[in-house]
Amino acid sequence: MKLTYRGANYECDIPTVDMIEGEVAGKYRGQDWNYRYPRHLAVPKKYGGINFTTKRDFQAQHNVTAVDALDAAVKSAPTATDLAQVHRAHICSILDRRKQVAAAKGDEKLLRLLEREWQQMAC
Repeated sequence: MKLTYRGANYECDIPTVDMIEGEVAGKYRGQDWNYRYPRHLAVPKKYGGINFTTKRDFQAQHNVTAVDALDAAVKSAPTATDLAQVHRAHICSILDRRKQVAAAKGDEKLLRLLEREWQQMAC
């Protein structure tokens, strides 16, 4: 099928869906008409108006994927000591950069303050 959107022409193939006839739903102008369902979708089994099997299957699948995702996140999560080491290294690199800028500008007062902070951080 040829379609146009904002002046751009493109081809679109609409997939055909095999339909199966369901139960008779009524009459229209003397002819029976039926519900039609796509063949690839299962006709839901209902009891009391609630589809129990689909709901249960969905909950079971949802629980399994949630547990798997949680296990993967816990296994790959960094520990507190790893985070502290990375944080300390980052602060030390910032202090080093600030010391280089202060030395380039010739600011002795700032350089002494940064040296003291460098010693306190034990970089």
